[in-house]
Amino acid sequence: METIELPGMMSRRSEAHKGDFGKVLVIAGSECMIGAPAMVATGAMRAGTGLCRIATTKDILPQVLTICPVATGYIINPRDIKSLVEFAELHDAVAIGPGMGTSTSTKKIVLELLERHRGPMVLDADALNTLALLEASEWPTRRDWSNVVLTPHMGEFMRLMAAVAKRGGNIGMAAEKSPVAASAPRSLVDDDDLPSTADGIALDMPDETAAATAVQTAVEPTVNSGPDRTALAELLSRATGCIVVLKGHHTVIADGGRIGINKTGNPAMATAGSGDVLTGVIASLIGQGIPCAQAARLGVHLHGSAGDLAAKSVGPAGILATDIAEFMPRAIAAYIKK
Repeated sequence: METIELPGMMSRRSEAHKGDFGKVLVIAGSECMIGAPAMVATGAMRAGTGLCRIATTKDILPQVLTICPVATGYIINPRDIKSLVEFAELHDAVAIGPGMGTSTSTKKIVLELLERHRGPMVLDADALNTLALLEASEWPTRRDWSNVVLTPHMGEFMRLMAAVAKRGGNIGMAAEKSPVAASAPRSLVDDDDLPSTADGIALDMPDETAAATAVQTAVEPTVNSGPDRTALAELLSRATGCIVVLKGHHTVIADGGRIGINKTGNPAMATAGSGDVLTGVIASLIGQGIPCAQAARLGVHLHGSAGDLAAKSVGPAGILATDIAEFMPRAIAAYIKK
């Protein structure tokens, strides 16, 4: 039985400079959500990114950079998305979605990046909601979906899975061309699939009918029980070819063939902006050269560890997303010492 091990982090040479630790582009924010891009960028920088740029609208960029002055800015021109896509090519990882809203402009940005930008991306919040609002005929084409990380909470998952279901098993996303999903069968889950592993524990994979039932019953989860989130995360991962981080208590990370279940974190982390910080952390690790699936697992682990350190220092309630980011370097230091 296999246990999924967390990857190591890049050691830093004494002569290293900021260009050695990745360039991350954060595309996020709107008039009423100026904190979101700043939280993503702060998470990325606290996780070790050498350079982070924030792309957002002209009217809020100064305020965003005031919140996160260590980042630099890029003004999004809604009439020139091509330039934004070209700018994204200069970066090692792109994080997109938090606080953007689901306007026509957001839709165009998300679709253009998915279709034209070949580098790794982390999609969160309104990037996921934008995908969930697409008609079947609008779904983007992409050569490689295995370097796309989706980070939904349960509500976002429900909306996105409903849109995925409209597309069928392969949902027109060329998942069969993805290394993550190359071995996946035509159906979303096959009866003769080998069990997945999470911390050495075998997980039973349901058939399609059972998985669909789980999706339906997840609308009104009970306090003491809920849908099998491991199966749901793997269902979405296999259907899309993407890496899926299904957030919540014991966050589930699925990469189409394997499942990881995180054991760090605490209820004090249930606070606004916590997910934005996680998006930045995962993008940071990808930018530092860690493969996407491994970066997702390690990012979730370190995010929870930082939250544990924050709760221990501040208290069991009332910590802020900025506290989680602040404790990230200590979580990394403790991890590297192991």
